[in-house]
Amino acid sequence: MGEYQIMKKSIRSVLFLILFSLSILSLWCCAEPSRKPAYLKDGKEYGKVSGTFRHRWWNYYERALSFTEGKYYSNAISDLKEAIQQREKDQRMARTYGMHFIDYFPHREKGIVYYETGNLEAAKEELELSLRHYPSAKARYYLDQVRKKLIFREGKAVSPPWLRLDYKAGEIWTCDDPVIISGVAEDVHFVSAINIKGLPLFLEGSKKQISFRKTLRLSQGLHSVEIRAENLAGKVSKKKILFHVDRQGPVITIEDVRFNKDKAKKIVTIKGSVYDISDVFSLTINDREILDRKGNEVFFTEIIITDRDSLKLAARDRLGNQTSAQLPLKQRIAGKAPIMLADTGSSYQAILIAGLFGPRDANPPVIKLKGWTDTQTVFLEKIFLEGQVSDENQIVSLTINKAPILRRTGPYIFFNHVIELKEGKNTIVIAAKDDAGNTAIKKITVIRRIPKALQLNERLSLTALPFEQKGAVSKASLAFQDNLIDALVNQNRFRVVERDSLDLILQEQKLSRTKLFDRHTALQLGRLTAAQAVITGSIIETRAGIEVVARMIDAETSEILATEDVFDKNRDLPALMNLAEGMAIKFHIEFPLVDGLIIKSTGEYIFTTLGQDVIKPQRRIIVYRDKQIKHPLTGKVLGVEMQIIANAIVTQVQSEISKAELIEKKHQLISNLDKVITK
Repeated sequence: MGEYQIMKKSIRSVLFLILFSLSILSLWCCAEPSRKPAYLKDGKEYGKVSGTFRHRWWNYYERALSFTEGKYYSNAISDLKEAIQQREKDQRMARTYGMHFIDYFPHREKGIVYYETGNLEAAKEELELSLRHYPSAKARYYLDQVRKKLIFREGKAVSPPWLRLDYKAGEIWTCDDPVIISGVAEDVHFVSAINIKGLPLFLEGSKKQISFRKTLRLSQGLHSVEIRAENLAGKVSKKKILFHVDRQGPVITIEDVRFNKDKAKKIVTIKGSVYDISDVFSLTINDREILDRKGNEVFFTEIIITDRDSLKLAARDRLGNQTSAQLPLKQRIAGKAPIMLADTGSSYQAILIAGLFGPRDANPPVIKLKGWTDTQTVFLEKIFLEGQVSDENQIVSLTINKAPILRRTGPYIFFNHVIELKEGKNTIVIAAKDDAGNTAIKKITVIRRIPKALQLNERLSLTALPFEQKGAVSKASLAFQDNLIDALVNQNRFRVVERDSLDLILQEQKLSRTKLFDRHTALQLGRLTAAQAVITGSIIETRAGIEVVARMIDAETSEILATEDVFDKNRDLPALMNLAEGMAIKFHIEFPLVDGLIIKSTGEYIFTTLGQDVIKPQRRIIVYRDKQIKHPLTGKVLGVEMQIIANAIVTQVQSEISKAELIEKKHQLISNLDKVITK
């Protein structure tokens, strides 16, 4: 019985050894370095892969890229076809084995090979298929090159694009802030570029039809805005619009005021003019319309019977801008009595003017501003100064920050002027001079603060780490991180951890550059810099050009928030700077600054009006409440301060609503119709 057991074990051992040997032999056969011989060109070997060639799709794909780089195009096509047989679709982060991932674009690379070999129809088909699978900047670039060659190969006459703007006229009067330019550019030969006011719109490849919408911050005055559309053949269409931007109310000049105060009711004769660049549309005195015609400048002489001690004037232009005035009938002007009529039937020759032969005028004009004191803090981008200047004689000059606003001389001038503010301290100087040479100067200080929820400190904080280099490393690509950080800062959308702070932490942690390419290390470094997100990625340099792939990763949850890519045929420093700017723009587009309302609050969750068209899951939002700020003395509204209540992360998104989980559990403070804004 014992011998039988020993024999049985021996047989099992032999069988195990045989099977083990067969498996090793099988692996050795499959793990050949390559079925095809290595290829040498200019001292460099092509057709190789890193590690063992196991006849898997990623092996064929890697070897095909090597063949393409060496211009062994037939070998590249053969390997790409084999890779596609095993795995069909182009995609980013395709899993190879275990936790290993690669960016896999066999159709795109196949299309590029066809383009290089002149097979344009096949190239077009493969590149379009790649874009349907997973859009990439490199595929868009080469598809445009293919389309361009096909256009020129046809040899037909090409017309410029058709450009239609939503404005029907070429000259627009507006008080809008901001001004929106929108329209459509169309061309069967593909619109490849749109330029507005000298600045190119960011486009993701050419299209036969592109709808565009551009926000312009236009100041008061005349602006010429040119819109330019170009197709792949280089044909250009242009349209120009003149924008007359007017956000200021009319200037009211009172030349003469006379009244008889001997009777219970005053009979007032008032003479003056109203001026506005966009045409005076309405003028009322004591709520009665007196304007009988419209135009840039209208003159009036009106007799008013009133028992009031002042006249109320209001002038409005055709855009809706308004200036209001309160003209006193008892007030003494610079120490003298107002002009009075001897009786209602007197002619101007019979008027008795008080102080006609008195001493020479030595008093400066009087400047008054409605609702403004010498110093105030506001939460506004711009303010409107509504004021008046008066003098016993004629005011001959009136400027605001050296900009003249006087149209005609007179003893009373009423104005409404817009001032654009920079953040921080703004000094506004109003200067007036009368015909005797007396000058008055009034200075006010306006401190502009950004509402807390809109401050850059409240935006998503991020840092950009060095990008991994793949392929031939150029000196220009080493500067990509600095270029990207500069571009992100210029976008003014994210709170960016500067390079100096990052370098200091790298030194403290004694981390090498290669360790930064590890995702775990990158996230750890992001947390050390107090960044909520980390941007990391790869720069792939090949003979075809330079492709940059970047991923923004949430440093707290490790979720990939967004993946963006850019591509350019050129590989010099200017090209890298353009790629960095394009990358920053794409991240800005991916994370728009949008706001909404809270429609429901339940325990740890809130529901908002931010739908799937404006926000995605895992985005951070701020919950805040508006508080109106009024001047303590004048009662003038100086803007709204935003009280931040809580922060949240969006967990679910539907067509018109989203659900977010509160980070701080302060749900008892949140009310319906409180507001949210993306972080």
